[in-house]
Amino acid sequence: MKKEKITGVILAGGKNSRMGSDKGLLEVGGKKIIVHIIEELKQVADEIIIISNGTHYDFLGYKVYRDIFEDCGPIGGIHAALTSSKTEKNLIVSCDMPFISKNIFKKIIGNSKGFEVIIPEWGNGMIEPLCAIYSRSCADAFEKMIRKGEYKLRDSFKLFNVKKINFTKNKLSGNEFLNLNTPEEYQKIVK
Repeated sequence: MKKEKITGVILAGGKNSRMGSDKGLLEVGGKKIIVHIIEELKQVADEIIIISNGTHYDFLGYKVYRDIFEDCGPIGGIHAALTSSKTEKNLIVSCDMPFISKNIFKKIIGNSKGFEVIIPEWGNGMIEPLCAIYSRSCADAFEKMIRKGEYKLRDSFKLFNVKKINFTKNKLSGNEFLNLNTPEEYQKIVK
């Protein structure tokens, strides 16, 4: 697959309040989760950027941008990503997905033509908005929501031309969209 003009964005600016430590720096299979995500993104994206409000990820050598509007959750990170990106298409991935793969990314990218937001759907109608494509043109609508104090990402979907891609028909192991939020979830994965 030829690389699209797309920016791979890793959201790593969360407070990690439930985990108690920076999730992207946790190791699974002897590798930091963020390093795994970068390796997979490099195969499909022209550029990779990281959204983080700290300096934890500077050692990776990628551009790190801060939230423009802090303390408003993932919507603030996505807004910062779209504002910082140079490409129209942006593959946004949360830093806590240890099993995400280039094959998932390829399917999302391959279904992105003509839509502003492309979201995986799996299981029993579960969606994964933090492993999805967002068009740079969505930035203004996100900013308006943030300025109104509306921080629910799902509420934004009514504003955009959204496509859900069904991954249920694929043979998924069930872990591809797994994200780690607590020490207990992390310990389960490590074992």
